[in-house]
Amino acid sequence: MRQIRISLLLGATAAVASTATPAEAQQKASLAKPNAETTESFTRIGSIRELPSGKVLVVDPQDKVVQLVDLVAGTMTKVGREGSGPGEYALPFGLVGLPDGSTLLHDMMNRRFLTIAPDGKPGGIVEMPRPVAGSGPGTGGPIINGGGITQIRGYDDRGRVYFEGPPFSPEGGSADSVPLLRWDRVKPAFDTVGFRKQPPNSASSTRSGGNFTMRIGSGKRFTPTEAWGVAGDGSIARVFPSPYRVAWLTGRGQATLGQVIPYTPTKVTEADKQEVIEAQRRAPPMMIRIGGPGGGGGGGAGAQNIQAPPPEFEDTKPPYDGTGAVQVAPDGEVWVLRTRTAGDKIPTYDVFSRSGALVKSVSLNPRSRVAGFGKGTVYVVRTDEDDLQYLQRYPRP
Repeated sequence: MRQIRISLLLGATAAVASTATPAEAQQKASLAKPNAETTESFTRIGSIRELPSGKVLVVDPQDKVVQLVDLVAGTMTKVGREGSGPGEYALPFGLVGLPDGSTLLHDMMNRRFLTIAPDGKPGGIVEMPRPVAGSGPGTGGPIINGGGITQIRGYDDRGRVYFEGPPFSPEGGSADSVPLLRWDRVKPAFDTVGFRKQPPNSASSTRSGGNFTMRIGSGKRFTPTEAWGVAGDGSIARVFPSPYRVAWLTGRGQATLGQVIPYTPTKVTEADKQEVIEAQRRAPPMMIRIGGPGGGGGGGAGAQNIQAPPPEFEDTKPPYDGTGAVQVAPDGEVWVLRTRTAGDKIPTYDVFSRSGALVKSVSLNPRSRVAGFGKGTVYVVRTDEDDLQYLQRYPRP
């Protein structure tokens, strides 16, 4: 019965992968010493992309800056500048790789993409797709935010963009599930590739005059949440917290379910709560406010740190904490950051194969997290005692 439920969520027939048991298959590795690290720091590293040259584009949405990083030469060069004109961005967010080596920079506030050439030079503007006739509930078409794409989750080797539709109900509260969408800008065309069940009260939106404010994120910390990502060939990796497993949807009508990984939820202690509160104090969440009617920028927009209300907590922890805990490499490895007990300073990732099998466990240095992948490499963000962040590169284990 449980397999039937998951297959319905994926919209495809499910087949259970035949693999060794987790204990037999799992290997242990550690990322102890990087082969390169930036000499200059960032405030908050968001998206990264390794270019064909080996240089890396790095987005810092907190400082509203994009840097071209050369880890061999030890240099950083600013790409473009803040603004709403040619070669400018108001709030840089995600990076989308294109087949010709260029990159689309998602400018959330201007509601558009800025093209970045393979050498790191800013280029032309790509307009954000808008809701089209025949889209929305009850029409069979995709559901898209009025402001275009917001929740980008990845891209494939053809440059198609994968993102989530709006998580809001018609009343502005949290919807039961959100559509997983694919945008092919060349055709152009949209496809709905699935749906993700989301926790209650995980999103809200308000309108005041010409401003639209949205909050995305669970109302409670440690709420079990389904997550997903995209491999280079366009296959969709779905990660489920209960039971803990990875499922692959290839787009050919067959969903492959990996083995259930045994997991006993651990109790959320007062020490766990204090760690979360301290982390929120040191790195407060960002509020994004978009104003003005219609398409592009203008009409007023803003992003700032906010004083968030005291967090609420679940009684126990799931195997991973939220959608941000999941990263999918182009070749299809799925990296899942495991939750751990308070005081455990070593981040550990479960790594799953294309069959959904748990194949290894990779540990990082304290105060580190995986930011993305390159050719045979994994990029890690290290945060120092002053809360400054540095990008590191490691050979992929």
